[in-house]
Amino acid sequence: MNVTGRLKQRYLASRVAHQYPQALSKFVTVDDARLHFVIKGTGRPVVLIHGNPGSCQDWARLYGPLASRYCGFAFDRPGHGHSDRPNHRPITVDVQAQMLHTALKELNVERPILVGHSWGGALALAYALEFQDDVAGLVLLAPAAYESDDGVSFLTKLPAWPVVGDVINFLFTPLFGAWVVREDLQKAFAPDPVPKYYLRHVLSEWTRPKKVKWYSVDDALLNGSLPKFAPRYSDIRVPVVIVTGDSDLIIPAKENAHRLYETLPHSELVVLEKTGHQIPFTRPDAVVDAIERVAAKTAMKNEIGAVARP
Repeated sequence: MNVTGRLKQRYLASRVAHQYPQALSKFVTVDDARLHFVIKGTGRPVVLIHGNPGSCQDWARLYGPLASRYCGFAFDRPGHGHSDRPNHRPITVDVQAQMLHTALKELNVERPILVGHSWGGALALAYALEFQDDVAGLVLLAPAAYESDDGVSFLTKLPAWPVVGDVINFLFTPLFGAWVVREDLQKAFAPDPVPKYYLRHVLSEWTRPKKVKWYSVDDALLNGSLPKFAPRYSDIRVPVVIVTGDSDLIIPAKENAHRLYETLPHSELVVLEKTGHQIPFTRPDAVVDAIERVAAKTAMKNEIGAVARP
């Protein structure tokens, strides 16, 4: 890594420490890409996986509540937040799961509870299917578990188109990007208002053409990947708690959370009243409760296993 890279990492670490006291900003290199984590707390490892678009910022209201009992690892997915994105192959949801697995090994994280929101819920499911022995349980928040034409605006899908998408992105993102972000966030937070400080942060982040391209590509790649994962969901044997809002305008709950609950043999479904898509921000208490439920189930499972051994 060159000197500029080191200085950038020190700057980011300093900024993260200022925003989240006692948090550590750390980079892990996987597949020639630097992947960024915000790490805070001590105890059982909990890995937080944001949606699309998103970043470690999406978990801001959970760092404090989790830190007293867990060690939280908030992950900037490839191309999001401060993480790089490899460009030599399609970075599909299963590839992102493989990259996360490698990064967690580098960080010496063993059998974490994975918490995935929206797109991140699909990544958590892919991770559990591929590395079931290396995960303790799942918390899925408004998960995008099945192929669908979700509630995100059509304009956000255009940059994924080959060639013409790059042109549209370059020309129109500076003109209409802020308007699209505002419209989509209103849907994501509804019926709650969009927090002003969150809006300020994401307007500067989500209106960069390079970032917009990866958000759009991820959306397209996910829909292409889900049909091959969905038939295997019933193979997941770790404890799962699914949390969804009854007013979600982005990911239809009946076609995703409820359907997934009927499929997973070891799952529990929590439906939050008057709650939309952005559960990590609007209902952090429910997220902590879901993590506690999974942690309790895994502890009980471990005790039963210890008693059963000769």
